[in-house]
Amino acid sequence: MGTDIKGTRAALDIIDKYKCIIDHFSSDTYVKNLKSMQETGGFFLTLSELKNRSDTIIIFQSSDDVLPRLFEKYIFPKDTINNLKRRKVVFIGSKVPQFLYKNKKLINVEIIKLDSINLLNFISSIRKSINSKDSEAKDKKIFNLIELLKKTKYGSILWSISELQGDVSDLIVNEINLLIQDLNKFTRFSGLSLSGSDHILTVNEVLLWQTGFPIRTSFANGFPIHDIEQFSTKKLLDNKEVDLAIWINSFNEKKIIINKKIKNVLIGIPNHPQKNDVDIFIPVGTPGLDHNSHLLRVDKVVTMPLKKVRNISLQSVEQVLNKVKKGIVNSDN
Repeated sequence: MGTDIKGTRAALDIIDKYKCIIDHFSSDTYVKNLKSMQETGGFFLTLSELKNRSDTIIIFQSSDDVLPRLFEKYIFPKDTINNLKRRKVVFIGSKVPQFLYKNKKLINVEIIKLDSINLLNFISSIRKSINSKDSEAKDKKIFNLIELLKKTKYGSILWSISELQGDVSDLIVNEINLLIQDLNKFTRFSGLSLSGSDHILTVNEVLLWQTGFPIRTSFANGFPIHDIEQFSTKKLLDNKEVDLAIWINSFNEKKIIINKKIKNVLIGIPNHPQKNDVDIFIPVGTPGLDHNSHLLRVDKVVTMPLKKVRNISLQSVEQVLNKVKKGIVNSDN
């Protein structure tokens, strides 16, 4: 499901009619955020709030690889709407973003280096100190951070689950969401997950709009049933529970899982490396490059219109799927 809003809507018509399961090939990390939100709830942040209002920003293990201009445009902007002058940024993690190293003399930032296991313990210790009657933390780093949090008027917490150690990443996300709830007992804090590779956010939000359920939802019973564990694509393929896999990737050359014992269809960019390994390959253009498109921003509150920048004879995912739908209608008649 690597496609835009129109491509997702066209796919959902076919998914509904033929009782398919919908997932995304980048969902293994994203669903950990989703599961945490379902279990604990959350307070969520917009990029505008991050840029113009946040006087304290805590960054948990997030490099500038996924969102390369986030630091420049939103965390350390030259100007803000309300002329925010003082801002404290604390980075906590093992891989420090290059932007912080390059600009450490110009910006007010503190770096606390921790691996994922120690990061989990660190966040748990902050929560324990906040909720304890004896709020005096023994660890100096924790004590200083709690003092900063107490002075915060409008705080933000950012994290990138794909950069956390896999076996504890879901626990860390839960602790982050619970920490944000603890902080809102005495100040204002909200969070932003820096995830969404291959535009999984766009697909997920369209699915939510139209069905009320996120990815990993089955339409096999004639109505949507959501289950994060049961409807994982990898599990379905490993357990041979499906007889057809349709992969849509109109953005990049990311490899798909090919199980030779079932039929595989790939709707992807023309230079995809596995185009000769599937039963059917249909080349398509890239949204915002080969045709006009709409994609969701990382904070999921703004739909970004993108205009095509080149003219080549490749159809969009929507156009391909609409032709498939017409063929289905004609065959039914």
